Amino acid sequence: TQVSLEMRMACGFGVCYGCSVKTVSGNKRVCCEGPVFSMQEVDWHDL
Repeated sequence: TQVSLEMRMACGFGVCYGCSVKTVSGNKRVCCEGPVFSMQEVDWHDL
């Protein structure tokens, strides 16, 4: 199962890490590595 996340993006191309989300494999940027993530990958306690 996949989810699409929406975060505020300051720069829109990954430089500022303002849209980062915590995952089981570390922080990922919604604007670059997302916005679609595996539901099991996202650390839901951090959101």
